[in-house]
Amino acid sequence: MSESTNEATARRPTGGGAAPVSTAPPAQHAHAVMHCNLNTADGERAAAFYMAAFGVEPRMRSVETDGDATAMGLGTGTRSVTTFLYDRRGPRAAPALELVDWESPATTPATPEHAPSGFAAVGYRVPSLRSLRARLEALGHPVSEVPEGLRVRGHSHPGLRTADLDGVVVEAVEIAPAAGDPTLDGLISHERMVCSDLDRTLAWYARIGWVVRARGEEEGTPWASIALPEDATFSLEFGQAARPLEGAPRPANTRGLYRMALAVDDVRAAHAVLAATHGDVPDPVFIPMPDTPTGGFTVLFLSDPDGTVVELVERPRSQVRRPSEPS
Repeated sequence: MSESTNEATARRPTGGGAAPVSTAPPAQHAHAVMHCNLNTADGERAAAFYMAAFGVEPRMRSVETDGDATAMGLGTGTRSVTTFLYDRRGPRAAPALELVDWESPATTPATPEHAPSGFAAVGYRVPSLRSLRARLEALGHPVSEVPEGLRVRGHSHPGLRTADLDGVVVEAVEIAPAAGDPTLDGLISHERMVCSDLDRTLAWYARIGWVVRARGEEEGTPWASIALPEDATFSLEFGQAARPLEGAPRPANTRGLYRMALAVDDVRAAHAVLAATHGDVPDPVFIPMPDTPTGGFTVLFLSDPDGTVVELVERPRSQVRRPSEPS
């Protein structure tokens, strides 16, 4: 586990009063996954599905009536309703599923000229697939068992898939709850992703702090599981696509999984490093959310090699507490 504060230091072993050497993580390295964004055509129905299926709760909500989404390519005067769904670990201890119901411009489907999304599915871990199957069938959602299991963090687990009301693939893997907590249920676990070139993609994510947890090849398809060293709660499960993910970038109001947000201590410091070492990087922007406890965030929008949007959010380590499980 990486150091949990930026003030951590280590001294050189040589004598002579050598100055301390900082062991703080690089400024551009993320320390936690904040949320996975899903654009929906009906925020209330979308939230109801995830609440009924996984027991998550809407812990934060923001209504925008005259927003400025220029940094996201949507201009000014935008209207949207954003709901953050958290599992029972709560806002500081786990990522959220961020549902955004765009009203103006409205949430819109992807069109044929758009590149395929890098996000293939959102995943949860549950203690019982049987119980989840019963809930999903009661909700009228078809369930597909995965006989070979679903690989998460390099291990194959019993799994199933369904689709939410916006057509997003939702995965569930059966993993026993932590010792002493038999009620643990519906924990957001991972996003499954596709990329054109796995080596290139892993190198890009390594620049912002992700490390490979497991890697291999199955039936000629390379795959890798990556995680943030300080956040054991979540992983990205990559598979290499059979062909390049070519096409026009998806607008920020495109229906389905669109981006993910990662916490860094200082967005402007992260920007300075990335701009100096990796070419053209857009400037950070402040996104106001006046009707939430935070009031808004300073963010930096990045795109991975296939155009998948990754957002760095200014959220100091002191405001986040990630549990050590799952390992």
